Amino acid sequence: MTKPGFGACLMPMNHLDESHPNLTCEYCGEQFNSTNNFNEHKVSTCQKISVECLLKDFGCNERIIRANMKEHYMTEQHQKSLSKCIRQFLSHDSDRRIDTGCPRTTTESYNPDTIQFEELHGALNILVGGIEALANDAQRLSNESLQAQVTLQTLEEQLPGLKLSMEESNGFLQGVNCNLDILKQDFTSLQEKVNDLQCVSYDGTFIWKITNVKEKMMDAQSERQTSIYSPPFYSSPNGYKMRARLYLNGDGNARRTHMSMFFVLMRS
Repeated sequence: MTKPGFGACLMPMNHLDESHPNLTCEYCGEQFNSTNNFNEHKVSTCQKISVECLLKDFGCNERIIRANMKEHYMTEQHQKSLSKCIRQFLSHDSDRRIDTGCPRTTTESYNPDTIQFEELHGALNILVGGIEALANDAQRLSNESLQAQVTLQTLEEQLPGLKLSMEESNGFLQGVNCNLDILKQDFTSLQEKVNDLQCVSYDGTFIWKITNVKEKMMDAQSERQTSIYSPPFYSSPNGYKMRARLYLNGDGNARRTHMSMFFVLMRS
């Protein structure tokens, strides 16, 4: 005989299982053909649902997505709550043992359960110390990270000024290099003039030593400088002043086939 109301309680559940088999989790989208499986999924296996931390009674009140639970266990808040939980457990255990106040007998001192409990107690003390050390390290690393961020921000603020200073320095160096090139050219020209003065001839004979012939040939062929002049020389101590003019790539009909040389009379 069926108890009154028992069948009525089963009917809604059977109705859901039979008439609504395609239940969908609103968090992860997974579908289920049974209400029991659907409820079990939400309670224990759905990775996208938000759940409370197991240590919420010890100060860890954050709600965490189940898939991120491992990362949450490493947070400073959870570590502090775990340390608080263990300390309270050890404190309650010590109070309980003090309240009992029974002296140990020889038999009790070798009780395996008592020895195992003391070993667990020592392990928990070590764990508390390790958690505190990790919390201190986390705080230290957080402070160092903050200092690094401040330093980085300062460097980023100084970077535009450094770039501008480098650009100004580069511009100054370019100007110095240009002036240096001009000075080198002037020095070369003066050196050639000094050499010309040292080689002045007063007997109508002159040996012209031409330097950098290859470069001067290229200048003549490209018509950057079609001719060059020799240093002045004299036909006699009181004679004519003259110099030679040489077209390395030729002049007139001799252009590009021969060299052309002319004598130029100069004023004394």
